[in-house]
Amino acid sequence: MDNPFERYDLDPTEGIQAITHRLKELAEDAKDDAERDRIRAAWEELTLHPARRLRAALDAHPESRPPLGAPPLRLRARVTATELDLADVAARPSVLAALPASLVGGAGEDEPPPPLAGDPHF
Repeated sequence: MDNPFERYDLDPTEGIQAITHRLKELAEDAKDDAERDRIRAAWEELTLHPARRLRAALDAHPESRPPLGAPPLRLRARVTATELDLADVAARPSVLAALPASLVGGAGEDEPPPPLAGDPHF
């Protein structure tokens, strides 16, 4: 089935007013009555039937490409669990204290968190 959000380049996160405004613009630029009728049917589908609008919005494919002119997205390097030392990434003492002792090499409820004086991030 053809999704009206995708067919008419509508943002599924916008409300009825934005949908109405955009489809009105398209209807004004329509070349014939048949096209205007299809636009009106899409408008009715998206504005008069909330459940259908929600279903169409959930079925619409989100844009996953960066905007034109933007640099491409950089991929993050994968980090394995053995390379990750939670004591290094837990910058705040409250976070470090909340982690189980088995994850942070002994620091937990019994031991105070390490001081921030030696932390290069502060």
